Amino acid sequence: MLFDGLKILEFGGGAAGPLGTRYFADHGATVVRVESRQRPDFIRLLRYTPGDPAGLDGSHMFAMVNVNKLGVALNMSHPKAIDVARRLVGWCDVLAENFAPKALAKWGLDYASLTTIKPDLIMISTCLNGQSGPDRNYPGFGGQGSAISGFNHLTGWADREPLGPFGTITDSLSPRLVALLVGSALLHRKRTGQGQYLDLAQVEGGVVCLSENILSLSGAGELLGRIGNRSRHAAPHGAFQCAAEGDDDDRWVAIAVQSDEDWQALRRAMGDPMWAAEERFAGVEGRLQHVDDLEKGLTEWTRPRLALDVVGLLQQHGVEAGLVSNFADQLNDPQLAHRQHFRQVEHRVIGKHLCETNAMRFSLTPESIRQPAPCLGEHSEHVCRDILGMTAAEYETLRSEEVFV
Repeated sequence: MLFDGLKILEFGGGAAGPLGTRYFADHGATVVRVESRQRPDFIRLLRYTPGDPAGLDGSHMFAMVNVNKLGVALNMSHPKAIDVARRLVGWCDVLAENFAPKALAKWGLDYASLTTIKPDLIMISTCLNGQSGPDRNYPGFGGQGSAISGFNHLTGWADREPLGPFGTITDSLSPRLVALLVGSALLHRKRTGQGQYLDLAQVEGGVVCLSENILSLSGAGELLGRIGNRSRHAAPHGAFQCAAEGDDDDRWVAIAVQSDEDWQALRRAMGDPMWAAEERFAGVEGRLQHVDDLEKGLTEWTRPRLALDVVGLLQQHGVEAGLVSNFADQLNDPQLAHRQHFRQVEHRVIGKHLCETNAMRFSLTPESIRQPAPCLGEHSEHVCRDILGMTAAEYETLRSEEVFV
């Protein structure tokens, strides 16, 4: 596999850090994830309720994010747990963490200290604002990151409050950047023998993805804002409701007409209704000026038709169109099925469940789902004895001292 032999040590929680290491785990890397029952990963708590027999091991989100990893429980308030963590640093190639700044430093696990143990260590930190600057110590997650980086300002309707994108967008962007940066650092180390420290600010990663807005403001003095699903340059452009399917009246198709040629193709697909032939819709400027009437006419055409029928017909005519999928659609999607995007894994607490693969496919080194996400501390003994070489007596002593909780 592509990353056979690569060893990654992971501290942190949520999705921003752990999804980044998944790229490597799915392609053969050994990823050891450090956790603690004292302060469990918050996504373990998304399902947990007092008395739930699944406890901290019943979170489906945690199970989705952390397949192919080993789990070690270390009570980092115990000095001997810090010693174990330092031994793991000596073993690993890469240390990935997404705690707030200073969290690792208080345990003596900052990069400067760790390079005395592992001079060629690659370490990446990804937190909300990065490790420097006046806001570096402000802890936060993707909800704040979405707002601070500008996504919320752009998401919603012009006459209403910002909605923000669904989910935590910077938590979804930063893992991709983590994987790219770590891959680059590994190439650098292969050429030079040098490790390095990588400081990724989630907010800045989000800002980079909104470059059109930066150019519009700095180049033209225009501050872009919310316009719903519409485009400033094309019409029609948006989501249009279709016929109900059974009890489901929430069926939509996304349609984007980028040019006058696309508009003519859409007219042909619709059977060239009289309203579409009006001169005011002939050019893009007219369609943008009369967008309300344009969208009304298009909705009258889509509303009685099934969404997949609309998509098929428009695509046959060369019009950009796609189903606004729900998750049931995705599970039945033939394209995703062909690429085996969803794979089945069996978790010892949750049972059989689907997990996602990453979107990349390497022809010579395919990815694999080899094992489910770890229960909390599931592999503590295996990692300590088989990877770090502890004796049975040493491990039992540390266990009895509550190092592995």
